[in-house]
Amino acid sequence: MRAVLFFCCAVAVFGWNPQEDINVNSRYTVDRVNVVGAASSRIPLELRRELDAVVGQKLDNGLLQRLAARIRHDLRVQTVSVHVKRGQIPDHVTVEFDTRNGRSRDFDVDIPKLAYHSRQGFTGIAEATTTVGNTAVTIGAASDADELVERFSGIRARIERQSLGTKRLRLRFEFENYHEQWDPSTVNAFARDTTLTGLDRSRRNFHPTATVVIAKPLTWSFGVSFEQLQFSPAHTEAANAAESTLRYHKTWEDGESGTQALDAGYSLRAATRMLDSDYVYVRHSAKLRYELHKGRNELNVAFAAGGISGRAPMFERFVLGNASTLRGWNKYDLDPLGGDRAIHGSVDYRYRFATVFYDTGVLWNGPVATGTKRGAGIGFRSEGKDGLLLAVAFPLRSGHVDPIFIAGFNF
Repeated sequence: MRAVLFFCCAVAVFGWNPQEDINVNSRYTVDRVNVVGAASSRIPLELRRELDAVVGQKLDNGLLQRLAARIRHDLRVQTVSVHVKRGQIPDHVTVEFDTRNGRSRDFDVDIPKLAYHSRQGFTGIAEATTTVGNTAVTIGAASDADELVERFSGIRARIERQSLGTKRLRLRFEFENYHEQWDPSTVNAFARDTTLTGLDRSRRNFHPTATVVIAKPLTWSFGVSFEQLQFSPAHTEAANAAESTLRYHKTWEDGESGTQALDAGYSLRAATRMLDSDYVYVRHSAKLRYELHKGRNELNVAFAAGGISGRAPMFERFVLGNASTLRGWNKYDLDPLGGDRAIHGSVDYRYRFATVFYDTGVLWNGPVATGTKRGAGIGFRSEGKDGLLLAVAFPLRSGHVDPIFIAGFNF
């Protein structure tokens, strides 16, 4: 009763201004989400979908702060103020992210991936981006021993038009130039395998794509990849492919301060003689990821599968046993040549900073399979699947157990 009387007196003395921020809790429903300031025109489509998903949900201050951090990063502004204002009907509010007081960062340096695997070494990617109006230009360098069978090192560049006449259409052009380094186990295994293509020394790629927003959670990307592989100064081959990707991404709240997200995608790459390709193949890949955040708990469940038919270059082959798949295993022990088919699933659980995970998967090289492999681990991870990870992973098998140390972020 005293609290109620104090509140009434405070309102009588200080008044109530609907334009001022209000103290809210989870009983309030979000009516509308606005981003104000000159930078608001540069909101990426994926971020816009996440902001729209807040509408109709109960207010969650933790989620608002995470979205503000995303806005600072994606719009390259120094500060973002979050204002919650009274809506037009009782117990409803409007959320406003204000970028007007934050100076625009037209030049930004980012590290999209940094990883260490105690058996495969370091992986690092660094990029610098400058934004002029609606166009972003990115130049970067990479040395990646994690994603493919080989380590590839070199430069990359990207020009992206974030909207073209409409926010439903986005254009991108990428250029990559990499030098390849092959593990001795891969070189030895390749010498015994007569079905695979050669081990190239360098790889160059010209990659224009377009992305269309079909519906708010569904996007379709399509384009062409002109890949040039060099095996010797006098021997080059082309792996030119058309590609198409459907992606579904949706984020929502469950009404009890919990946030859920579903991310699903299917990609098809087809190399054909019509594109003057020396390789003819079709590569399918599908991924599904579900995330649940509730208080200090976070659950991530992921599934991936893929297959290749035809004669494909080595960079298209699937890999398990790295920093993000079959953790605890070494990809060169599973199959130093990678595979033409793969299935993988994982479950990660985090409470505050402590995390545990479990992986399972199988890799095929022609008719030969690795058999179902399993791995598990424990460690520490900061918030989000892209947070800093320090973990020890073990292969689940009988006999000698040899742990693997994994560290890094954004993978």
